[in-house]
Amino acid sequence: MHRSPSPQPGSVLTRVTIDGTPDYEAVVDPTNRWNGFVSPYFTLDTVRQLAAETVEWADESDYDCSDTIHVIDGGTDIDGAPRVVVLHIHWTYFQDEGPEQVTSIISPREDGLYCIGGWEWTWSITTWECACTRWDYHETDRCPNCGDERPSAELTA
Repeated sequence: MHRSPSPQPGSVLTRVTIDGTPDYEAVVDPTNRWNGFVSPYFTLDTVRQLAAETVEWADESDYDCSDTIHVIDGGTDIDGAPRVVVLHIHWTYFQDEGPEQVTSIISPREDGLYCIGGWEWTWSITTWECACTRWDYHETDRCPNCGDERPSAELTA
């Protein structure tokens, strides 16, 4: 069963992308920007999807200019909750800095969401084009101009 993340006050449930990559469901605070880009938070299921895709992208570039995300499962804790470690490896700096300096552990915040690439990657909120030619951010359900509904890629909230 897929559960959508619940936005915190000031945040919205939307979809994000980097330069035409597939878009991902995320929670963002649209005012929390780094060089104009958003810092999204993802469910663990989405982090797993991102992890698989970042490894594919890195394989294609021989790890020369890619970061990878890795999800390592470690069974369950005493309460039966899954034990998970999420790693971010910055391969671009490996040669100069070594493995200790290019590896980061990403911990979830209280609501269980993980910030992947926040304040580092060029994440943008996905937009959609209405038939009336107005562009809107993905979390907008209806076009403010003509009232038409957002096409496809519906969120599961």
